[in-house]
Amino acid sequence: MTDVPGTPPVVPTQADPREEKHYPPVVECLGIDDMVLTYSSEHWIDPWHENGVQYWDVGMHVKEDVGPGTRFGSIRIYVADMYRVANIVDSFDNLSADLHRIGKTLYDPKTGDLRDDLQDRLALHGKTTIVDKVTIDRRLRGHGLGVYLTGMALDYLSHGAGVIALFPGPLERDDNTPYEQACANLARAWSRIGFEPYNDGTWILDPGMTTLDSALQRERDRLQHHRWNMTFCAEEHGPWTGSMISAITMAKSIPHPLVSPSA
Repeated sequence: MTDVPGTPPVVPTQADPREEKHYPPVVECLGIDDMVLTYSSEHWIDPWHENGVQYWDVGMHVKEDVGPGTRFGSIRIYVADMYRVANIVDSFDNLSADLHRIGKTLYDPKTGDLRDDLQDRLALHGKTTIVDKVTIDRRLRGHGLGVYLTGMALDYLSHGAGVIALFPGPLERDDNTPYEQACANLARAWSRIGFEPYNDGTWILDPGMTTLDSALQRERDRLQHHRWNMTFCAEEHGPWTGSMISAITMAKSIPHPLVSPSA
């Protein structure tokens, strides 16, 4: 007999590790309960770096099963303690012109003490918390989401603070909107969580009062029904650094799953 050669066995081929995997886009309908804030700071042990001002970077993220996911915004916050340095206004001046402007509005540049009229307005005396910069994906703007999340971060960080301050100026200039009008629009947005005008364009909030707590509850009730359809695509990045959100649209008609229709 003669052996008849059969069909040669199929040898599986290994995928080229250099080939990129392609994942189909994923669309999720998300609300405020699907968002997470992360907090990071640095503590320099070297005493020469002590300037009485603590820096916090707060990230706005989409929630995933394992924790914070894609980042869609950030908040830059400074916490100042005038009792740790000779003159806190000088510390602000060494950090940035914007902080120095707010610092000399709140503190006497000569003595480094909180201004007398401001002390009289505060329920409690303590550290000063300054909102320096808030950035959020432009596709999520216009609904008060950034202000609400900043308020949540302030509520988390401002324990022991005597005053919270900010300057409501736009980070990006819009040729169609005058600068003064843009500042007025932002001021109205910040007033939703209790900020009030003080001096030289600086707005303040007293954390010793119940204003912030009440405002956050009111804003949460308002945003509870908001939904955003976010399209996540590994190959197409959004405008935020490291973001995989390729598209965002608002689905206004979808209610919150934990809120009854009669609520």
